[in-house]
Amino acid sequence: MKILIASDSYKGSLSSLEVSKYIQKGFKEVFEDISFKTLSMADGGEGTVQAIVESLNGKYISVACHNALNEEIEASYGLIDNFAIIEMASASGLPLVKEKRIREANTIGTGELIEDALNRGCRQIYLGIGGSATNDGGLGMAHYLGIRFLDKNNKALEPIPANLPFIKKIDSTNLDPRIKETKIIVMCDVSNPLCGKDGASAIYGPQKGATKEDINFLDQGLLHLVEICLQESYEDYSLFPGSGAAGGLGFGLMTFLKAHLQSGIETVLDIVDFDNVIKDCDLVISGEGRIDHQSMYGKVPTGVAKRAKKQGIETVCIVGSIGSSVGDIYDCITTIESCVDHCCDIDEALENAKDNVYKAAFRLARSIQLGQKMGALNNRVL
Repeated sequence: MKILIASDSYKGSLSSLEVSKYIQKGFKEVFEDISFKTLSMADGGEGTVQAIVESLNGKYISVACHNALNEEIEASYGLIDNFAIIEMASASGLPLVKEKRIREANTIGTGELIEDALNRGCRQIYLGIGGSATNDGGLGMAHYLGIRFLDKNNKALEPIPANLPFIKKIDSTNLDPRIKETKIIVMCDVSNPLCGKDGASAIYGPQKGATKEDINFLDQGLLHLVEICLQESYEDYSLFPGSGAAGGLGFGLMTFLKAHLQSGIETVLDIVDFDNVIKDCDLVISGEGRIDHQSMYGKVPTGVAKRAKKQGIETVCIVGSIGSSVGDIYDCITTIESCVDHCCDIDEALENAKDNVYKAAFRLARSIQLGQKMGALNNRVL
């Protein structure tokens, strides 16, 4: 039996590779004639760089850059052959700032990572845009790559949300010319527009420290940015699903860099060549820290299972825990085994994560073995 293990990491405890290691340990205690393939997986959010670097034997590139409040930091991204994998949160993420100053936070650091990838010859860049500290509509990113946002006196404004209402013109004369030669693919699984009650400011602003006053100011500022973009003959992406992702960075990437937004998990599956890797496998094992009804929407286990099902291959899951409702998840996943087999607190579960995965894999393998024996018995009866 040949098994592909394609699991997400278990946030706060195990990497994808560690999950695979202990699944293999559990299965090898039950089956002798068994082999494994491993693909580290992620859904386009946190952990995507690590998953793709591990799956494709890439390397990490460290860059001196700036966080959302222009403090000096070091961030990293993945380099595989001639393309780059970047998580904007590695430079412009919320955990990297000690204070939540939403009217100042910007995406300059994301622009710095993009430029470094360009300098290394990358002409295809994959960009994950979850976990941001920003609500600048991509001003900082665009500014760093050469676009200037001008006030009524044709003076370049500092690219921060506080200056959104004062933009009168956009000068793209000095946009890095390499951008036109580069395909930028944005991994995004939210559908929020840029503005309005479901937009970047209203939905994600509060978690970044925005008050009601801030939300109104930011929303009006982004709406003004759209108006100026239209005035400058840019295409209107403000209503495009995902334009409101990462504080409007989705909008900025599409508008100023001609980026393409697409599903995170589907993009990751394509990058790691999942459809070819799975061809000679008999079973797929996936998983994540917790599986529930939200896992149906762009998460690793269901994304993996749907792809596997197209080739007639069953998927089973080993997860940290199972939510009270998993919706229609069994339509694509055959069975789910929880790592936690007794009552315990979260600290104990995390501390024993490796052993818990191993034990869950052992139980799952025994169940599969029983199914094989029952199948053989039925064949003899027939």
